[in-house]
This record gives sequence, C-alpha cells and structure tokens, in this order.
Amino acid sequence: MQKIIFRFSWLLIWLLLAACSGNKDTAPAGKYDNGVIIVNEGNFSDSDGELSFWNRGTQQVTQQVFQTENQRPFAGIIQSVRLHNNRLYAVANRGDKVEVLEAGSMKSVAAISDAARLINPQDFAAVGNRGFVTCWGPFSPTFSRDNPTLAVIDLQSNQIVNSLRLPTFPQGILAANNKIFVALAGTRNVAVVNPETAQIEASIEVLQSPQRLLLDANNRIWVVGSGGFARINPNTNQVEATIAASTTVRPNGKATMNADRTRIYFLVGGFNTPQSVFELPITANAMPTAPIFSQNNIYGIGCDPKDGSIWLADNNGFQGNGTIIRIRPDGTRISTIAAGRGPNGFLFR
Repeated sequence: MQKIIFRFSWLLIWLLLAACSGNKDTAPAGKYDNGVIIVNEGNFSDSDGELSFWNRGTQQVTQQVFQTENQRPFAGIIQSVRLHNNRLYAVANRGDKVEVLEAGSMKSVAAISDAARLINPQDFAAVGNRGFVTCWGPFSPTFSRDNPTLAVIDLQSNQIVNSLRLPTFPQGILAANNKIFVALAGTRNVAVVNPETAQIEASIEVLQSPQRLLLDANNRIWVVGSGGFARINPNTNQVEATIAASTTVRPNGKATMNADRTRIYFLVGGFNTPQSVFELPITANAMPTAPIFSQNNIYGIGCDPKDGSIWLADNNGFQGNGTIIRIRPDGTRISTIAAGRGPNGFLFR
C-alpha cells in the first residue's frame, strides 16, 4: 500500500511540474497586442506618416510608436497596415516601401523596397508565404498612372520576387478562397490573381471604380466603389448581386464590416463636403437613405470587433494632428482620441 501511495505522490508531482513547465512556455502578450493601431498617413510633402496605439486596458493613446520602438522616423506616407502571421505590413508611398514589423513589439524586421517594382504602393494581402502589394506605378507629367502593377513578395526573405502588370491602377486587395482579388479602381473590374503563378485568372465586371474589398459572414466579397456595391462569390468568381449608388448616396470607397460581418459601414462625401456614415446590412437590396453620423474631414473608418464601436478618423484638414471619434452603431458619440497627422485607418487587436 505504501508503494502505491509513493508512486501516486510522484505522479502528482510530475503532473504539477509538467503544468508549470507548460505555463512557462506560453508566450507573454506583446506590448501592442491588446488595443488599436491608428494609421496616421502623414502630410504628403513632409513624408511624416506614423503609428499611434490605443491601449484597451489603460484607455490611453501612445503617439509616435514607430519612431519610439525603432529610433528612426517612418519616413513615408502610410496608406495601409495589414496583419499576417503575427507581423504587420505597413505600406507607404512617398517612400515606396513596405515596413515589416513584429506585431507585439512594433520592432522593424525589414523595410522592403525596389525602385523598379514597388512604386506608389497602396495595399497588401497575403496567401501563405507570398505577399501581394497593389502599386499605382510612376506618375506621368499629367499625373496619369501609366504602369500599375501588383508586386509579389517572398515573406520569408522579405524580397520582391515578381511583378504583374495590371490593366489599370489598383486600390484595395483581398485574399479569399486561396485567391487574390484586386480592385481595379480605374475600371469596372476586379482582377482574380492566382497566388502561385502571379497571373490574372479572371476579370469580374462590377460597378464603377471599385476600391475596397470586404469579406462578409457568408464568405462573400463585397466590392465598394463610387458606382455602389457588388457581392461576389469567391468560389465561382461570379457577381451574385449589385446595389447601385443613388443620386444622393454614392460611396467614396472607404468602408468596414461590423463585428459579426453582417453590416457594412461606409462613407459618403468628398473633401469639400461633409462626410456621412451609412449602414448597409448584407441582406439589403437597395441603398440606405439616411446617415447615422455626419461631420467634416472624416478620412477613414473602422469597426472594433471587441465592442462593435465605429471608429472615425478626422484628419483636421491636414492642419496639424487629427482626432479619432468613437461612435455607437446608432450614431451617438462615445469618446474622442488624439491621433497623429492625417489618420486614415485602423488595425484592431
């Protein structure tokens, strides 16, 4: 009986030690893992894009995060920041680079650039170890975009390995169903790219000037552009439905999904008019008619999946730093948060 008790005691000790060892192996949360990254585009002539971070625990915002963590300025105009495999990919024109950061620490891993193949980059998406960046290409003397491309990055070496010529200048990009979908803003088309061959497999006709691509709860792609909305089945590359813009409600291309991806929040209005936030359920078949919120200088929009709040980026007309406005889905204000210069988007963590 004593031998049985002795062996049982050692078994308990072994289990406790194993449990403790398992806890030690658990990676601690990173400094920037629990909050919201605010993308500050910066002023074009100054190339002073930066990142801010709002901490969920303290409800406080930290400015100049990139410079603080890397001891150098970002030196570019940040168009977008995307998360893939626990790394951030910050895409910047007026600097023509993609900064690769460890998501939890914001420490730089690499700065990807290529003078011939990464010109005026806009957005990023990835499938496996391949990243894809939409590029406007160089501006001609008349500011037309004459050589738009899709740059292909090996995410292990952080080198550009290929470049696909596009029919016209691209904007948003999305990975879905092991394909890359590219919104060709200068046309009425979305290009479907094979990530293995980096070749266009199909062209899907949608509505005028597609700019933003969103994935809903039914794994359908919503194309947002000035012509309205189109819903694409990524399995068949077919348009299932369209909702045309009305004379008074014409999306400006900036949009986001709510937390459960059943509603789209999108912006209407240009630089010289007030911007308004509209809500569109994914079951809708017509444009909404009344906004939930309106204000000047709204330059970006996002939705926090943790609490469903809508985040709006007020660029303050690029006159000094901007402000973030948090609202509820019914349009009531929650709070405001200080931002950097020209805030244009968010990454929620």
